[in-house]
Amino acid sequence: MSVWDNVHDQARVVSGLRSAIERDRVPHAYLFSGPPGAPLIDAALALATAMNCLQARGDGCGNCDACTKIAGGIHPDVVTLAREGAAQIVPIESVRNQVIARIGLPPHEAATRVFVVEEATSMAPPAANALLKTLEEPPARTLFVLCTTAPEQLLPTIRSRCQRIRFGAGGLAEITVNDPARAERIATLGEELARDRHDPLLPSRIVEGKGDAAPVLVAAARVLHACAQATAGEHPAAARRASARAQAILSWHTAVAIHNANPQLAIDALIAQLAGLPPVALSPS
Repeated sequence: MSVWDNVHDQARVVSGLRSAIERDRVPHAYLFSGPPGAPLIDAALALATAMNCLQARGDGCGNCDACTKIAGGIHPDVVTLAREGAAQIVPIESVRNQVIARIGLPPHEAATRVFVVEEATSMAPPAANALLKTLEEPPARTLFVLCTTAPEQLLPTIRSRCQRIRFGAGGLAEITVNDPARAERIATLGEELARDRHDPLLPSRIVEGKGDAAPVLVAAARVLHACAQATAGEHPAAARRASARAQAILSWHTAVAIHNANPQLAIDALIAQLAGLPPVALSPS
């Protein structure tokens, strides 16, 4: 079994990353971007494992000391910068303590030290600027993997110093909700949000269920992605309109799920934005 097996529905991405390892062409920094649900973190950790596996470099055996430590989150040279506190940001202290303090030292055990930023847009401005300085003068045997669902919100100078890897929308195919009634409600509201016209009470109906706003946004984006795929061949203009609306929805998903925006205000603003975009004429379900 390969560690890449955890990176579902992303064969193109996996093939490219494995090839880069095999040809020793891994850059000093990657920017992994994709829609909500895309396995960005899974891919980042699979990459760290494949690069540092003691038995099967490029593939990852899953059993050696390096593989098991990375899987357990205890490898000293694979560091994940996670969001912290009520504001859910990566603070400057995390960059100073976990990155800058280690960057001048060689890896303890690994062939390559890997820093994974869980959601790059959640870095506070001082943290982003501190990381930028490191990206400008990358040390040897060090890899940065920045993960985000909203790459356009990153500093252009950070984006320009990373090799971009775009993940597909395969992660939108499923929304994991244990309650079948809730799952059906989320899917129905998502279909309604994806349409061209909206009930004025839709935002309040979406937020009636605590925590439902983000999955409803994903459900709506999934409907529009499916529409774009279905019309891409015969009606490319319609496919582009559907994709534009899906991207608008996903940008507000980022605001709600990552930056803790008020869900009802966010959906109000999204519906106003959608009203200004060309319609896609989805059929009512």
